[in-house]
Amino acid sequence: MYYPLRLSKALPNLLLAILLLLPFQAVKAQDEHPIESPVYIVQPGDTLTDIAFRFGVSFTDIVQLNQITDPNLVSEGMELRIPGMEGVSGVLTTAVIPLGQNMRNLIRQYQMPEDLLVSINRITSPIELFAGSNLIVLQSDRQNVLYPQGSLADRESLLAMVAGSNANPWAFVLENDLASPSAALPGEMLFHTNQNGDQSVIALSPLVESIAITPLPLIQGSTANIHIKTDQKLTLSGTLNGYNLHFFPVEDGYVALQGIHAMATPGPAEFELAVSNSSNQVFEVQQNVLLKSGNFAYSPSIPVDPATIDEANTKPEDEQVRQIVSAVTPEKMWEGPFIEPIDVPAGYTMVPDCRTDSFGNRRSYNNGPYNSFHTGIDLSKCGLPGEIYAPAAGTVVFSGPLIVRGNYTVIDHGWGVFTAYGHQSEVFVKTGDHVEAGQVIGMIGATGRVDGPHLHWEVWVNGVLVQPLDWIYQTYP
Repeated sequence: MYYPLRLSKALPNLLLAILLLLPFQAVKAQDEHPIESPVYIVQPGDTLTDIAFRFGVSFTDIVQLNQITDPNLVSEGMELRIPGMEGVSGVLTTAVIPLGQNMRNLIRQYQMPEDLLVSINRITSPIELFAGSNLIVLQSDRQNVLYPQGSLADRESLLAMVAGSNANPWAFVLENDLASPSAALPGEMLFHTNQNGDQSVIALSPLVESIAITPLPLIQGSTANIHIKTDQKLTLSGTLNGYNLHFFPVEDGYVALQGIHAMATPGPAEFELAVSNSSNQVFEVQQNVLLKSGNFAYSPSIPVDPATIDEANTKPEDEQVRQIVSAVTPEKMWEGPFIEPIDVPAGYTMVPDCRTDSFGNRRSYNNGPYNSFHTGIDLSKCGLPGEIYAPAAGTVVFSGPLIVRGNYTVIDHGWGVFTAYGHQSEVFVKTGDHVEAGQVIGMIGATGRVDGPHLHWEVWVNGVLVQPLDWIYQTYP
């Protein structure tokens, strides 16, 4: 008799408890079925830090969205949801914007609606499309990858352009969203599924088959290689980040080498190129190229003789050296990568065992401001005395004592490329001497502004100091 009464009194409390639990159940259901986000498939060599940078999101947001407990366990093939793009579905990837691309070309190449391309890349103005910057694109299984094939010359038809490649002109019409073959305009970039060369180059003009800048993006302290591919004899001029370029003929066109200053301001760097032929046909390019930080370290302040940092001494010496390395010899005297300028004892490697300081590190002297950088690399032969070798063929253009650099030698390798050797105890070459790779030019010493015996080795490219190790590990051009 009492059970019905007890149940009737307990029923409201039971309903209230159920209602209180419902919101928590809804939240749980939402967690189990999160808002859809696009994904990125992890590639070999990827790290979460790299992925976050490329997509312009924070490391923490990626970790939280994907409920990652150990970032070191991210592996190739894993699907990562990308935050900040809710409502977009599919697989994302990134590409480097090559020189000469514009919004119309990017839409055509990646077959994406303009509003979607603008939205996921957070583009507010077309001038933000710097060459070398990352572009986020949405992949689709239904789409083929398109590659730049070139542009139409004046009075050239699409049929004539594709005739030499045995391509189907109607495939070009469909892939480039043209109404007909006659709808392609002169100078308009066309794309096709057959890759023709490197995606980092874009054919922009009948005068120029392609223009490539490497590395892309530019990096503080790097050597930029500007390669103009053409089968014509041209007159070229241009600038990169405020420096006048000097072009030299190579087998398939022209090349200019330009150092990127170690303290250049990261961000857009202006590139300009003017090309003309004997018929007075002219082609010009002007576009910003992304310049990134070299992420150089700050070295501890170094105690030195005040006379070696006195501008009354340093400014005239710096100007003297700048004058020496400002010449541009049209003959290229080196071949292949440079060799190491010192012997390395058995069991050691030059890097890092025998390097006492790195290129680009921000420098302070006598607890002063960090307003300079280390202009080369310091090599000590792992604490042993030793000989200094020319890393490549060239002509000695300076050899003598200086206040800061000590006994100093400069070698001209041609094309605006110079190497220099400071703090030597002995110098075995004189101005005007021709040297070959591996020839002994001096001895490691402790002259000038030093705190111990070592070789200070510099590489200059078109008047700018660059990372010497690049010239050992890479071949220019």
